[in-house]
Amino acid sequence: MELPDYSGAKVGQVTNVDAMNNSKMLDKHFEEQMNSIVARKRQQKIEEARANGKVEKYLNSMPDGIDTSKLPQKYIPGVQEWAKERQLEFAQLAQQAATAESNGDFSNSVLIKSEMSKIESSFRNLDGQLTSFKSYKDNFLDDSQNGMVSNSVNTNKRNLLSSVYTDELNMSFDESGGITFVNEEGGYVKFDEIPDYTVKNNKGASEILNMNEAVYKSGVMSPSSERLYRMKLQNITKSRDEVMSLATDDFITEGGLGIMDDDLLYNEERTDELRNMVIDSYMNMFKETASTSVKEKANRTRTKTRGGSATERKYGTVLNNMFKGLSNFANGDGGSLTAYSKGQFLDNEDGTGDLIYSDEVISLGKELNENTIYRILKKEGVPDNMIPSLEEIREMINGGSSEEQATEPSAADLIAKYSN
Repeated sequence: MELPDYSGAKVGQVTNVDAMNNSKMLDKHFEEQMNSIVARKRQQKIEEARANGKVEKYLNSMPDGIDTSKLPQKYIPGVQEWAKERQLEFAQLAQQAATAESNGDFSNSVLIKSEMSKIESSFRNLDGQLTSFKSYKDNFLDDSQNGMVSNSVNTNKRNLLSSVYTDELNMSFDESGGITFVNEEGGYVKFDEIPDYTVKNNKGASEILNMNEAVYKSGVMSPSSERLYRMKLQNITKSRDEVMSLATDDFITEGGLGIMDDDLLYNEERTDELRNMVIDSYMNMFKETASTSVKEKANRTRTKTRGGSATERKYGTVLNNMFKGLSNFANGDGGSLTAYSKGQFLDNEDGTGDLIYSDEVISLGKELNENTIYRILKKEGVPDNMIPSLEEIREMINGGSSEEQATEPSAADLIAKYSN
């Protein structure tokens, strides 16, 4: 009898009802499905807390300064009994081998010594597994205590690991020195089959938060910026564990990215699909951050330019609309500039664009600068007293002073750094 499946592959499968031909039935089925998922997630949180409580209780019951890497007292008698039996068997075989040799039965002696070698190998195997068990146990208890076990570790696996590493299960040994953990109901798991667990990807999450902060400061997600951030996300999602952690852990919001498809999470054959979903989700977050930044900067500009006269209100609206249109262009959508601007917007295939006025054509590069924006606002007829200074425009598009920006690495530097 084996212990329950801890792979997560079969968690929460929902069978589609065969006959659902109208919207009411579909809505009801969807509502029931979502309620089932929410209830299951709530139960997972309860099981997770229970497993963590088991570890905490185990650690609190230990005297201060105890070395948890030592073999627990609970298992020592079993190891000694196994060793005594194997030693006795080894001695008996040694005696049989000596007798065979004295009788000139060398063929039989070789077979007996082969059995003796198996016993010697079993001791080495047991010693190696006990050494690994000590190391795995210390790591799991330390990670659990420090909250480093990822939410991607499903409840069945977490409960199994907690039971193994808090000495809740019994330990048995086979002839080859292999360790098996057994529960009171007769369920078992071999040492070599104990699952690994995912540690939270704090380093990757920190990089994502830094990227999000940089996006907020700049308020721009141009095509070149998008390529750079996507490249950086690919570099921090190389392993499956990194992907799983960034998908499920509470780095940005509680519950991670809120992925409800358990097959997508736990089916290793869909790792690339999960990685792409994680990257796309964080890229969308960056774009939303850029949009929020632009709106907040526009609100600050509106506050500065809001006046009591009709003329001031008119050009305040022009100013805000142009900043919105230019922000859309920086994020890859320049179509709204035609609606907001007196000029005609022409989109180029390389991500640049042109604003065509009756007497001048202003080229818009992939990265907007304060001088280009100033020229556009002048062409739109915004009075000088309402146009922010070049320094203010620079701060609005860069998120800081020119002195601060001068110390930042170029895009080429960043690409080189994160491509290694």
